[in-house]
Amino acid sequence: MRLLPVFVAVLGMACLHAAAGPRLGVEGEAPVTDPADPDIRLLTQRQFAIAAAIAPLDSIALDSLIAPDVRMINAGDQVFRKNDIVRFLRASGGALVRVVDDSILVRRYGDVALMTLRESVTLRTNGKESTGRLRITELWFRRGGRWQVVGGQSTALP
Repeated sequence: MRLLPVFVAVLGMACLHAAAGPRLGVEGEAPVTDPADPDIRLLTQRQFAIAAAIAPLDSIALDSLIAPDVRMINAGDQVFRKNDIVRFLRASGGALVRVVDDSILVRRYGDVALMTLRESVTLRTNGKESTGRLRITELWFRRGGRWQVVGGQSTALP
């Protein structure tokens, strides 16, 4: 089994998130980028929660973090909707060992946030572990006071 397609598919799934009803700020308003901003801290924590929920396949946690109308595109150019994400992760047969996010940067524009990050995904296949890396961009919305990921795209890193 070639590991690259599995990495591409699994790593792309780490880009899950959603919500809706953006309320943008005043035209020309600068984005909020301060890591001390409560919303940026919350968004960063929610991204770490997604990574922590993927490897053990905590579908309840993922459900609360991913918007019903999410649309994710993984590094293999596959488009995933919310129902596809958990089904795909289950099909990996427990090969997913761990997901670790780093270099998270968030720019918030009112109820919309753009997040970029790097992600390492470790898989176990035939008793051997291997790790692949992704660069991910996600779009988050705050609906009803709750932040969820609504879209994203991942690219495999060399």
